[in-house]
Amino acid sequence: MHVLIVGAGVGGLCLAQGLRKRGIGVVVLERDVASDARAQGLRLKIDALGRSALADCLNDDYYQLLAATANKPYQSRGVTLDENLNELHSAVPAQSTVDEATASIVVNRHTLRQILMSETSDHVFFDKEFERYELLDDRVVAYCRDGSAWVADVLVGADGINSAVRRQLVPDSGLIDTGLWSIYGQLMLDEQNRRWIPPNVFGGSRPVLGPEGRTLALGTFQPQIPITDAVAEFAPKADITPVDDYLKWNLIAPAEQFGVDEAAFFGGSPEWLHAKACEMTAEWGPAVRRILDESLVAVTFPLSIRASRPDATWPTGRVTLLGDAVHATTPVGGVGANVALRDAAALARNLAEVAEFPDLLLQAIGQYETDMREYGYQAVRDSLAGAERILRSRRLLDNE
Repeated sequence: MHVLIVGAGVGGLCLAQGLRKRGIGVVVLERDVASDARAQGLRLKIDALGRSALADCLNDDYYQLLAATANKPYQSRGVTLDENLNELHSAVPAQSTVDEATASIVVNRHTLRQILMSETSDHVFFDKEFERYELLDDRVVAYCRDGSAWVADVLVGADGINSAVRRQLVPDSGLIDTGLWSIYGQLMLDEQNRRWIPPNVFGGSRPVLGPEGRTLALGTFQPQIPITDAVAEFAPKADITPVDDYLKWNLIAPAEQFGVDEAAFFGGSPEWLHAKACEMTAEWGPAVRRILDESLVAVTFPLSIRASRPDATWPTGRVTLLGDAVHATTPVGGVGANVALRDAAALARNLAEVAEFPDLLLQAIGQYETDMREYGYQAVRDSLAGAERILRSRRLLDNE
């Protein structure tokens, strides 16, 4: 069996590792020219299901490297803060002990991708923009913009919310626009910054519910072991970029509040975006203003907040979907990456079980799709409900 994956994001790379671990041939095609060619976010929450999927797909040494380069395990509490960083609410009280079985960790997204690309340099091809696929008897052929063609038994679209594979497989599938835009920023956590940042900012994600329907999501990345030391201890051959501790912030607001059209917002320079975020929080508490003022201007970038419509179906065949390509969620709850990882582990197991039985291939893919739609679409619905509650968006499933 040979599997072709379109998209070198977290889900696609995890699938590649899971297949390689089980002896199945795999190639990953990525349209970006390099793994760090564009901003894709900073920290990621990995919950118990995500951790289990990574343990299933990674070799032990790389999974240990992942755990060592993550924050200490913690229990999600559902804390919200006001614009002065005072606690408004917590769904779960602070606990002195952590249940390892249900705990979450926080990883740096680029570090996770580098770990997932370890020992796969011969299988991941960059600057390969997928255009279309064609089914030929018992094979599928993928064509890229550069004229190259790739043949496999199975094609997996793991190419994100704007998936080109999905557009061909399910042309009538749609996306839900929440009407919210966001600006991402980063403050490095040196010793001086740690002294003035309020303690309740540290831990899990901390949504700050400001006035005018604006939300500032805060979250820290503080690996248990410095990344260079962890690589030396667990996977000396791994090529992992060192990352210092940081605080991530994400300002989310209705699109009309940014005062510009879509082209100007998403084409805005880091300097303009940073200044806009500071302007929109100018009346908030002094700690919030200082966090934004002292952030790294050059890494500031924009995103829109959209989600998949949780209803896409298609006849089972040799082409399937994974992660945001089929069930993109809003950022509320930090579930998107975890559902993609769950997809990857499930699909890798299903394909491995029928690797020697070609007649059962479609049955294995069909079972994956049935299960994936159930938990994946529920994750979308839950995240949309969370967007109404935390981000104060309008009711999305009823009105769209």
